[in-house]
Order: sequence, then structure tokens, then C-alpha cells
Amino acid sequence: MSYSTIQLIHALPPSERRCFDRKEAASYVGVSPNTLDRLVRQGLLPSPIKWCGRKVWDRNALDLAIASAANTPTKGTSNEIDRILGVS
Repeated sequence: MSYSTIQLIHALPPSERRCFDRKEAASYVGVSPNTLDRLVRQGLLPSPIKWCGRKVWDRNALDLAIASAANTPTKGTSNEIDRILGVS
């Protein structure tokens, strides 16, 4: 891979990218990378896809998972992800 190709990987700011690496995906959903891994293992967030030899998270898949969790409250106004993270 040439230097110019590496530069193109992050040519767009995260707010305009379709896919995120692990740290970016965690930041996007507001959790730490370790919590992202746990939520993926628990099936609450999607697994990464392999794209051009890299593991990346699709922004749309993350959005759907968050929207789905937000629409399925467990008790009162809390949702499943909030309950797991201990913020409700």
C-alpha cells in the first residue's frame, strides 16, 4: 500500500464517513472501545464487516442498532443499552 493510499483512508472527517474503525465506532455510539466489543458480543451492536482487508463498522448498521434499542424500553424510560451500561 502506498503512502497516498493510506492518506485516502482518512481523507474524510469521521462525520462524513460511511465506515468506522473500532475506536471511531465506539466514539460514534458514545462508548469506550472495550464497551463496544462487549455490546457486539452481546448482540446489541453489529459486528464489523471486512472491507478491503480492514474490519470496519457500517454507520447505517450502527444507527439501526441504536434506533432499535431506543425504541424498545425495558423499564420506565430506560432502554437495554442504558441498562447494560448502568446509566438508567
